[in-house]
Amino acid sequence: MPQQQVNYRQGYNLILGFIQNEGTENEAMLALGFSTGCKISDSAETGERITKEPGGGNARWKDKYVKTLSEQITAEGFVYDNARAKDQNLPRLKQLFLDAQPVMLQYQYREFNPETQGLTPVEMSTFRGKFVITSLEQDGPADDDEKWNVTFENCGPVEAMQQSVKPTYQKEGDPA
Repeated sequence: MPQQQVNYRQGYNLILGFIQNEGTENEAMLALGFSTGCKISDSAETGERITKEPGGGNARWKDKYVKTLSEQITAEGFVYDNARAKDQNLPRLKQLFLDAQPVMLQYQYREFNPETQGLTPVEMSTFRGKFVITSLEQDGPADDDEKWNVTFENCGPVEAMQQSVKPTYQKEGDPA
């Protein structure tokens, strides 16, 4: 009996990036470069309601409701030294952290497109929102590659996008 192909998503297809020139015809998503991982954590703060009415079986059950929603994104990667890395790597993250202002982030999945023989965004899996950097770590051990780790927390709604902005990646020799 032939095995059925299972379409699991690969983690390397989750792309996180900064939105540049938001709301203009030059709007672009600059992918966070040289990253090795990305984790998105959604959570809800809940409240409870318990009434004092006697009788009926429902008086013993708690009623839960959602007070607030939040999202946290953590990413890590390698520190990469050359001109093209300054907009996509640790130097940009450090400047954004020092600016202490919200940044517009977008994350999405990409998939292989057999027609173009390239990777294209998956339209149904694109989300965008404003985030603040709450933690930025740089680790430079003597016996390993230097790495960074960043944590973003939302500061407003994170919304599903109807149309994604295709990620851009700077290429060797492109102006930084």
